[in-house]
Amino acid sequence: LNDYTADRNRVLFTVSAAHMPPAYFLLLDKSKVAVIGSSRPWIKEEQLGKSDFVYYSARDGLKIPAILTMPVGYEKGQKAKGAIIHPHGGPWARDYAGFDNSGWTQYFASRGYIVMQPQYRGSAGWGRELWLAGDREWGQKMQDDKDDGAQWLVDNGYVDSDKIAIHGYSYGGFAAIAASVRPNSPYQCAIGGAGVANLQKIANNWGDNRVQRTFQGRTVKGMDPLQNTQKVNIPILLYHGDHDVRVPLFHSRDFYNGVKKDSPQSKLIVLKEMGHQSNKWLPEHKSTVLTEMEDYLTNVCGM
Repeated sequence: LNDYTADRNRVLFTVSAAHMPPAYFLLLDKSKVAVIGSSRPWIKEEQLGKSDFVYYSARDGLKIPAILTMPVGYEKGQKAKGAIIHPHGGPWARDYAGFDNSGWTQYFASRGYIVMQPQYRGSAGWGRELWLAGDREWGQKMQDDKDDGAQWLVDNGYVDSDKIAIHGYSYGGFAAIAASVRPNSPYQCAIGGAGVANLQKIANNWGDNRVQRTFQGRTVKGMDPLQNTQKVNIPILLYHGDHDVRVPLFHSRDFYNGVKKDSPQSKLIVLKEMGHQSNKWLPEHKSTVLTEMEDYLTNVCGM
């Protein structure tokens, strides 16, 4: 429900779903519906994967919500050709079951991958217990939740254990970076966009004011990937804009320099004049990232 007149004789509302871009309608005189138009009208529903909502148990018993986006044409009981664990940014944010305007989930689904968006501990909007459970657990229990989601997909027959990768942007990029240096990785590779790698530095400079630094900054603790580059055990594709001021380029650059000797298949792509937020991406940035990701998943990750 978007807006309405005082007498409720004109009501503007939106309809959308994971496999349906937003469409806009006007309810007239409480009896007739007029079609206004739709976002991305060139996309047909049959070109998009459908979604499902599940809970799974983390290794310590905490229940983790997750959204699954199925590959296009998926039928129950099938195994997908691969899976992408796709944690949201924030981390104090969440995913929704409607149409994903970022395009990531449907992009992967259109390539035959099942996509899991785990609402890992630290996520907002799922209750106080889950939210606070992420404090001081960056790269640790927060990361376990993503790995346990990958195992849940295997245990439930959605994918083979050697066909899983992780992709994320911003905090999700941190999760991908952290995955590359943690032992016993469930992933064939990681793809991280504009991710935090130097946890100590970002914790020391957290937020825009003293209150944020005091109350949020102190929770940004855990495993610092930059201090563990010698433990890299899966290849990672890093992409980062050189105009990013939210998460400066040095995070990806320094991490790549730390792992490239021991992980020669790892790669860093620097995107010229690209900022952090999606409205600071040019069409050529998106084209480059999507092309590079598909090539990496196919030729390096073996998916």
